[in-house]
Amino acid sequence: MVLLTSVHSLAVFWTDQMWFSQAGFGDIFTTMFLTRLVLGLVFGVIFFALVWGNLLLTDRFGARALTSAPEDEAVRRFQAAVRPRAKLLYGILAAVLALVAGIDGSAQWQTYLLFVHRQSFDATDPLFHLNVGFYVFVLPFVSFVATWLLVALFVTLLVTTVFHFLNGGIRAGRPALTADPRVKAHLSVIGAAIALLKAVGYLIARWHLVNATGGIVQGAGYTAVHARVPAQSILMFLSIASALILLANVRSRGWSLPAVAVGLWAFVALVIGVIYPALLQTVHVAPAQSTLEAPYIERNIQATLAAYGLDKVSYHNFASSPSVPATELRADTPTLNNIRLWDPTAQIALETVTRRQSIRSYYTFASLAVDRYRINGALTPVLIGTRELNPTSLPATSWVNTHLQYTHGLGVALLAANQASSGNPVFDVSNVPPITAGGLASLTQPDIYFGEYLNGWVAVNTKQPELDYQVNAGTNAGQLVETHYTGKGGVAVGGFASRLALAIRLGDFNFLISNQITPKSRVLFVRDVTAMAYKAEPFLSYGAAPYPVLVNGGVDYVLDGFTTSSNYPYSQSASNLPVFQGNLPLNYNYIRNSVKVVINTYSGQMTFYAIDQTDPLLRAYEAMFPGLFKPESQMPAVIRDHLRYPSELLSAQAALLGNYHITNASAFYDGSDRWDISPTTGAGTPSQALGVVGTTGTTGASGVSTVTTYGPMNPLIQVGALPNSTKQQLLESLAYVPAGNTSQVQTLSAFVEVTSNPDNYGQISVYETPRGQSTTGPAQADSEIQQNADVSSIITPLDQHGSQVLLGNDLMIPLDQSILYVRPLYVTASSNPMPQLRYVIAVFNQQVAISPTLGGALSQVLGNSVTTNSGTTGGGSTTKTGQTASYYLTKAAADYSAAQVALKSGNLGAYQADVNAMNAALTEAQSALAKK
Repeated sequence: MVLLTSVHSLAVFWTDQMWFSQAGFGDIFTTMFLTRLVLGLVFGVIFFALVWGNLLLTDRFGARALTSAPEDEAVRRFQAAVRPRAKLLYGILAAVLALVAGIDGSAQWQTYLLFVHRQSFDATDPLFHLNVGFYVFVLPFVSFVATWLLVALFVTLLVTTVFHFLNGGIRAGRPALTADPRVKAHLSVIGAAIALLKAVGYLIARWHLVNATGGIVQGAGYTAVHARVPAQSILMFLSIASALILLANVRSRGWSLPAVAVGLWAFVALVIGVIYPALLQTVHVAPAQSTLEAPYIERNIQATLAAYGLDKVSYHNFASSPSVPATELRADTPTLNNIRLWDPTAQIALETVTRRQSIRSYYTFASLAVDRYRINGALTPVLIGTRELNPTSLPATSWVNTHLQYTHGLGVALLAANQASSGNPVFDVSNVPPITAGGLASLTQPDIYFGEYLNGWVAVNTKQPELDYQVNAGTNAGQLVETHYTGKGGVAVGGFASRLALAIRLGDFNFLISNQITPKSRVLFVRDVTAMAYKAEPFLSYGAAPYPVLVNGGVDYVLDGFTTSSNYPYSQSASNLPVFQGNLPLNYNYIRNSVKVVINTYSGQMTFYAIDQTDPLLRAYEAMFPGLFKPESQMPAVIRDHLRYPSELLSAQAALLGNYHITNASAFYDGSDRWDISPTTGAGTPSQALGVVGTTGTTGASGVSTVTTYGPMNPLIQVGALPNSTKQQLLESLAYVPAGNTSQVQTLSAFVEVTSNPDNYGQISVYETPRGQSTTGPAQADSEIQQNADVSSIITPLDQHGSQVLLGNDLMIPLDQSILYVRPLYVTASSNPMPQLRYVIAVFNQQVAISPTLGGALSQVLGNSVTTNSGTTGGGSTTKTGQTASYYLTKAAADYSAAQVALKSGNLGAYQADVNAMNAALTEAQSALAKK
């Protein structure tokens, strides 16, 4: 088993080296491997020398004049067995322990490289006045080395003591233990080294106090500064004194001095390290906490804002007006036209797109991303997803089909998120082979070899042709169009040695013997774009939502790369934030989205762009791996135009801003103006409730009071304009409600918007509503919808008899100084789901309207004739409000005909939707006649 495991490990190592080298990251592999090797050897040799040298001393100091007493019998047997080959046996034991210690040291390769390539921050900590770079780059490695050495010495002391017993240097005499004076001196020297390292540990612990937890906020508070810092300084000098006492015992060779040293240290550590800080906190700090902790709260506020990039957030007043002037409404027409009618959620738009655009059983869509493209010259919100191979649904799961013939997906599906036709998506890129419309460029290289959630391996450019697509129509219908991969992705098979290594790695003997695979074939065994980025640069964190972009006739994925640290002094940790954080680390208190990774879906080429040169962590990685990161200026303009601010970063930043928009220490402590991210039902069934994340109860004189906390909303991505602006751009938004009991208080306190345009990328703006004024929040808008009689009368008949109603996310849309909410309504079959857009619900100033058209719903709640260019949700053609009565009567007739067809087919849900559409068209006709 050891042999087989070693062979497999060697094969993985060798093929990894091939992967890194052929992907253009050979320097990263070499640097990581050599660093791990050197660190493992250095720490292993140090540990080996400590243990082996001290074990040899136990043999040298062992008892020689043994008696026939029973207590000497074990010593005689041990010495007879071990002493003739003591160096070898002790060496083997030391080597085994050193191997473990060396592996532990080699795991710190990243910490070591950051230490070597350390950079400076433009800030110092307010307690010790050291540069922040010391805590981020230097302290982690120094702490590890000190801790490792301390553990190594403790292990050495333990092993040495045991072997002194076995060798007779320490003997279980009566009435007490007896020890050779040389043994006492030996153990005293080890103890002195431990005491000196403990002194170093106290010095390091002082520095770590800048990130102490357990107080009002993270960082050294009043008790830490006035009790723990002095205590650790005293204990540091006491440890040095203990080391000197133990060294003095080398001459006296007794037990008294070690006992005094250890006893004095333990007593003082208990009194000044535990008891005194607890008393100070209870007696002095707690009664005046708001005053005494104020300076340290201010430190935490300033550090947190800087560490999370929140020190440049702009704040604006938002009037929350109950009406929108006609002039402003006309100015907001582009925003209304761009309202997102298709929700990318898996059970809504993704389900529809998968059903309509997979085309073949072996294709699927992993996700849909919200983006913006110019469709027919206008900036338009879109949903886009790659049509990827689904290896679990092949026509036949033979070895050739699985690994050689069905190797890739084809093209993308791109739909206008603000349009629908007869309730169905309007695609601007669709079908197999891909067809483009709306002025978008044709896809000349649509093959998808690398994408999302792609597992397993395939061999390409083999003798076996790869299926590209199947002709669907015409005289060649059913004919297979085949291809051979010509890219440089994956690993070249090469000669027999590399082919054998690949076969061992893949665990597939057929790979080794197949005559279809040639030396020029390539093996793609890492095809998931996120996994590829992790493998290439494991020192970064990556976003959870890579998204495809159409680039020069092909498709590239864009993935967010983050630099993080948990060592920024006084900054608050994100470990307990109740928000979506994707693949970010569990514990960090500094973060930057400093890298954008671009991965081509055909060639697999990965390009890492540095987009934040102010980030010291990024500069350190650039120093580690020169030339690895390309400057942002080299990023193609088409990619830059489609960059998107990462949702997980916005979630974390917004959650922190809920507290840290308060910059006054006393107000922060009081917490009366804190915000929580608004709860929401999200997308799903009408009965879907707010997500509960916790319930707490407090017992008082009046009984039990229960407080329920609901899960926060995720960022909403839309195309629109910022308040007081008409510029259409991609925005991400989150809403705030007063902190505390979110089951009762759900009024809008503020909302945050972040931009993604190249000219203002990452600009975070917070819009605060008037204090003391009730402004409808997202959860309240959900409630208004749920309890509206008109909405219920439409949902009830649709949500039965094999049909199911689904609601999209509640979209929050700023209009000048007012807030509009829009929620799409979809109908799908329960047994064979393929959601169709049927209605649009609008909420404005506590007024609710539902209509088959977006324009109809907006006109009812905004009190104006609103014109939109979005398509109809039910049957019929494109609808615009403000048309003639004749137009609406014609549409009503068409809806009536569609309703009769649906009734005959037994589709009661579609029948009800078409009847409602007919009634809405008749209402519009009456309005048009009244205006004449």
